[in-house]
Amino acid sequence: MGKKGILLVMLLSLALALAACGGGSNQQPDASQAGSEEGSANGHTEDEHEAGDSEAAVGRTVAHAMGEAIVPEQAERVVVLDNGALDNVLALGVKPVGAPTVFLDDPFPAYLVDQTEGIRNIGSIDEPNLEVIAELRPDVILGSKDTHEAIYDKLDQIAPTVFVETLGYTWKENLYLQAEAIGKMQEAADVLQAYGERLLEFRERMGDRLTETEVSILRPRSDHIRIYLKQSFSGTIVEDAGLPRPPAQDKAEFAAQVSEEQVEDLAGDVIFWFSRDTDNILKTKLMNNPIWQQLEAVQAGKVIEVDTETWLSGLGVQAANRIVDDLFAHLVEE
Repeated sequence: MGKKGILLVMLLSLALALAACGGGSNQQPDASQAGSEEGSANGHTEDEHEAGDSEAAVGRTVAHAMGEAIVPEQAERVVVLDNGALDNVLALGVKPVGAPTVFLDDPFPAYLVDQTEGIRNIGSIDEPNLEVIAELRPDVILGSKDTHEAIYDKLDQIAPTVFVETLGYTWKENLYLQAEAIGKMQEAADVLQAYGERLLEFRERMGDRLTETEVSILRPRSDHIRIYLKQSFSGTIVEDAGLPRPPAQDKAEFAAQVSEEQVEDLAGDVIFWFSRDTDNILKTKLMNNPIWQQLEAVQAGKVIEVDTETWLSGLGVQAANRIVDDLFAHLVEE
């Protein structure tokens, strides 16, 4: 079996393993969950009618970061609480009835603009509006423990609520859990397989340059620089692509903060950077720093600004594919 076949098998094996992991948990079930009892007994015995009601009430049990939730077989009215869940649910073919934005009254991410028409804004990610969520009468609410644990009980009183543990580097596991919650497991396997196939193509087209191209991922702020490492969202895609990191960044951690004086830690053949700060340190100081000017990526013209919404806050499979687009555009299609 060639390298392409081996990698495909590995990706599919990972997909199956993650799907299997989503089905079990040692956590205690949430006793507040209950299904509705409705239906018609036309053409059925009383026993059949009661059995049908019982099945409708039970639905499916999904183990998640807060315990267990009983969800409908096919959720139709989904509320999401972060960009990653929004990205993923749309990729699975379901349009949420409600979703937040990074900041209050911001638009939804531009890279999803053709998919978000009609979705109601439920407030900011940090402070979703519970009254608006209740008005939307969701079947399922999708969020994350590390962001919304404090309001989990209130959300769970509105609708069955499924939380991933955290956001970012766990985005593939999150996709599978969210897919399980809304009854779209096959769709999740399909989109991840397509992602894996694109990475295979990237590796093949890079050839020998793949292992020789060290990549840095930076977020310049007003007074410091954050380097995103291997356990960041964008870091996982760069690693999936087979691209190495400079030695100072080759760490299984989320991020590291460096000052202007530590510019040498930003080494690499290519520097991808993004920032929401218009007065970020890259523009105000680094460009005039002699050490910065000596960096290999700077001298080669390989300091590339990329989209903050995908590289930083996308956190879903569509954002991951946009990052792969950038890798093709700047490293392959030169």
